[in-house]
Amino acid sequence: MSTLADQYYIKALDQYPYSLEEAIENLGYALSQNNEHAGANYLMGKLHQEQMNDFAKAEQFYLKALAGNPDDLNVCMAYILLLIIVKEYDKAKNLITYANKLKGVDLSKTFSYQALICESQQDYEKALALFKEARLEAFNEESMSHLNNEIKRVKMKRKYVEKSNNQKKKDRMEIRTPNN
Repeated sequence: MSTLADQYYIKALDQYPYSLEEAIENLGYALSQNNEHAGANYLMGKLHQEQMNDFAKAEQFYLKALAGNPDDLNVCMAYILLLIIVKEYDKAKNLITYANKLKGVDLSKTFSYQALICESQQDYEKALALFKEARLEAFNEESMSHLNNEIKRVKMKRKYVEKSNNQKKKDRMEIRTPNN
Protein backbone atom coordinates (compact mmCIF):
# COMPACT_ATOMS: atom_id res chain seq x y z
CA MET A 1 0.00 0.00 0.00
CA SER A 2 1.43 3.36 -0.98
CA THR A 3 1.55 6.25 1.41
CA LEU A 4 0.32 9.76 0.75
CA ALA A 5 3.95 10.82 0.31
CA ASP A 6 4.38 8.12 -2.37
CA GLN A 7 1.29 9.35 -4.20
CA TYR A 8 2.54 12.95 -4.26
CA TYR A 9 5.99 11.78 -5.32
CA ILE A 10 4.54 9.78 -8.23
CA LYS A 11 2.55 12.84 -9.33
CA ALA A 12 5.70 14.97 -9.18
CA LEU A 13 7.66 12.36 -11.10
CA ASP A 14 5.00 12.35 -13.80
CA GLN A 15 5.12 16.16 -14.05
CA TYR A 16 8.89 16.62 -14.02
CA PRO A 17 10.37 18.38 -16.04
CA TYR A 18 7.37 19.45 -18.12
CA SER A 19 5.35 21.17 -15.42
CA LEU A 20 7.88 22.39 -12.89
CA GLU A 21 5.41 24.38 -10.81
CA GLU A 22 3.17 21.36 -10.27
CA ALA A 23 6.16 19.06 -9.71
CA ILE A 24 7.55 21.37 -7.03
CA GLU A 25 4.14 21.65 -5.39
CA ASN A 26 3.70 17.86 -5.25
CA LEU A 27 7.26 17.36 -4.00
CA GLY A 28 6.52 19.87 -1.24
CA TYR A 29 3.44 17.89 -0.28
CA ALA A 30 5.36 14.60 -0.38
CA LEU A 31 8.15 15.96 1.82
CA SER A 32 5.65 17.53 4.22
CA GLN A 33 4.13 14.05 4.66
CA ASN A 34 7.51 12.33 4.96
CA ASN A 35 10.63 14.50 5.12
CA GLU A 36 12.80 11.39 4.69
CA HIS A 37 11.07 10.14 1.50
CA ALA A 38 14.00 8.98 -0.64
CA GLY A 39 12.27 9.41 -4.01
CA ALA A 40 11.00 12.90 -3.27
CA ASN A 41 14.41 13.97 -1.98
CA TYR A 42 16.05 12.53 -5.10
CA LEU A 43 13.69 14.35 -7.45
CA MET A 44 14.05 17.58 -5.47
CA GLY A 45 17.84 17.21 -5.78
CA LYS A 46 17.56 16.61 -9.49
CA LEU A 47 15.34 19.66 -9.87
CA HIS A 48 17.82 21.86 -7.98
CA GLN A 49 20.70 20.51 -10.03
CA GLU A 50 19.16 20.59 -13.49
CA GLN A 51 16.73 23.49 -13.32
CA MET A 52 18.14 25.87 -10.71
CA ASN A 53 21.87 25.10 -10.86
CA ASP A 54 21.85 25.14 -7.08
CA PHE A 55 24.41 22.42 -6.59
CA ALA A 56 24.76 22.81 -2.83
CA LYS A 57 21.02 22.37 -2.32
CA ALA A 58 20.96 19.47 -4.79
CA GLU A 59 23.71 17.75 -2.82
CA GLN A 60 21.72 18.12 0.42
CA PHE A 61 18.71 16.45 -1.17
CA TYR A 62 20.79 13.65 -2.72
CA LEU A 63 22.44 12.92 0.62
CA LYS A 64 19.06 12.81 2.32
CA ALA A 65 17.77 10.47 -0.40
CA LEU A 66 20.78 8.18 0.02
CA ALA A 67 20.28 8.17 3.79
CA GLY A 68 16.73 6.93 3.18
CA ASN A 69 17.69 4.40 0.50
CA PRO A 70 21.45 3.83 0.12
CA ASP A 71 20.95 1.32 -2.72
CA ASP A 72 19.04 3.68 -5.04
CA LEU A 73 21.03 3.69 -8.27
CA ASN A 74 19.20 6.72 -9.67
CA VAL A 75 20.34 8.79 -6.71
CA CYS A 76 23.88 7.40 -6.89
CA MET A 77 24.21 8.22 -10.59
CA ALA A 78 22.75 11.71 -10.26
CA TYR A 79 24.94 12.48 -7.24
CA ILE A 80 28.07 11.17 -9.00
CA LEU A 81 27.41 13.49 -11.92
CA LEU A 82 26.88 16.40 -9.55
CA LEU A 83 30.18 15.65 -7.79
CA ILE A 84 31.97 15.62 -11.14
CA ILE A 85 30.39 18.93 -12.13
CA VAL A 86 31.56 20.58 -8.89
CA LYS A 87 34.99 18.93 -9.25
CA GLU A 88 34.79 16.80 -6.10
CA TYR A 89 36.54 13.93 -7.82
CA ASP A 90 37.55 11.95 -4.74
CA LYS A 91 33.97 11.86 -3.47
CA ALA A 92 32.78 10.91 -6.95
CA LYS A 93 35.32 8.07 -7.19
CA ASN A 94 34.25 6.74 -3.78
CA LEU A 95 30.60 6.81 -4.79
CA ILE A 96 31.41 5.09 -8.10
CA THR A 97 33.18 2.33 -6.17
CA TYR A 98 30.13 1.98 -3.93
CA ALA A 99 27.66 2.04 -6.86
CA ASN A 100 29.63 -0.64 -8.73
CA LYS A 101 28.80 -3.04 -5.89
CA LEU A 102 25.04 -2.48 -6.17
CA LYS A 103 22.81 -4.96 -7.91
CA GLY A 104 21.69 -3.74 -11.33
CA VAL A 105 24.31 -1.03 -11.79
CA ASP A 106 24.90 0.10 -15.37
CA LEU A 107 28.67 -0.34 -15.64
CA SER A 108 28.76 1.63 -18.88
CA LYS A 109 27.62 4.66 -16.88
CA THR A 110 30.13 4.21 -14.08
CA PHE A 111 32.97 3.74 -16.57
CA SER A 112 31.76 6.86 -18.37
CA TYR A 113 31.78 8.84 -15.14
CA GLN A 114 35.31 7.64 -14.39
CA ALA A 115 36.28 8.76 -17.90
CA LEU A 116 34.77 12.21 -17.31
CA ILE A 117 36.88 12.56 -14.16
CA CYS A 118 40.04 11.63 -16.08
CA GLU A 119 39.11 14.01 -18.89
CA SER A 120 38.55 16.83 -16.39
CA GLN A 121 42.04 16.17 -15.08
CA GLN A 122 43.38 16.22 -18.67
CA ASP A 123 44.32 12.53 -18.65
CA TYR A 124 42.89 12.00 -22.11
CA GLU A 125 44.48 8.59 -22.72
CA LYS A 126 42.93 7.12 -19.59
CA ALA A 127 39.60 8.81 -20.38
CA LEU A 128 39.60 7.22 -23.85
CA ALA A 129 40.43 3.80 -22.39
CA LEU A 130 37.56 4.11 -19.89
CA PHE A 131 35.08 5.23 -22.56
CA LYS A 132 36.11 2.21 -24.64
CA GLU A 133 35.59 -0.02 -21.60
CA ALA A 134 32.16 1.58 -21.12
CA ARG A 135 31.33 0.70 -24.72
CA LEU A 136 31.90 -2.96 -23.90
CA GLU A 137 29.30 -2.71 -21.12
CA ALA A 138 26.70 -0.82 -23.17
CA PHE A 139 23.42 -2.64 -23.71
CA ASN A 140 21.71 -0.54 -26.36
CA GLU A 141 22.34 1.47 -29.50
CA GLU A 142 21.65 4.78 -27.78
CA SER A 143 24.40 4.14 -25.21
CA MET A 144 26.82 2.97 -27.91
CA SER A 145 26.15 6.05 -30.00
CA HIS A 146 26.62 8.33 -27.00
CA LEU A 147 29.89 6.63 -26.05
CA ASN A 148 31.18 6.81 -29.63
CA ASN A 149 30.44 10.53 -29.61
CA GLU A 150 32.23 10.92 -26.27
CA ILE A 151 35.29 9.14 -27.69
CA LYS A 152 35.31 11.43 -30.74
CA ARG A 153 34.93 14.49 -28.52
CA VAL A 154 37.82 13.51 -26.24
CA LYS A 155 40.04 12.75 -29.24
CA MET A 156 39.27 16.20 -30.68
CA LYS A 157 39.96 17.82 -27.32
CA ARG A 158 43.25 15.92 -26.98
CA LYS A 159 44.28 17.04 -30.47
CA TYR A 160 43.33 20.64 -29.69
CA VAL A 161 45.30 20.62 -26.42
CA GLU A 162 48.34 19.12 -28.13
CA LYS A 163 48.16 21.72 -30.89
CA SER A 164 47.72 24.50 -28.34
CA ASN A 165 50.69 23.25 -26.29
CA ASN A 166 52.86 23.02 -29.43
CA GLN A 167 51.90 26.57 -30.36
CA LYS A 168 52.80 27.80 -26.86
CA LYS A 169 56.21 26.10 -27.11
CA LYS A 170 56.76 27.65 -30.51
CA ASP A 171 55.80 31.09 -29.19
CA ARG A 172 58.23 30.72 -26.25
CA MET A 173 61.01 29.68 -28.58
CA GLU A 174 60.43 32.74 -30.75
CA ILE A 175 60.58 34.99 -27.67
CA ARG A 176 63.87 33.44 -26.55
CA THR A 177 65.51 33.57 -29.96
CA PRO A 178 67.26 36.92 -30.45
CA ASN A 179 66.43 38.74 -33.66
CA ASN A 180 69.40 39.24 -35.98
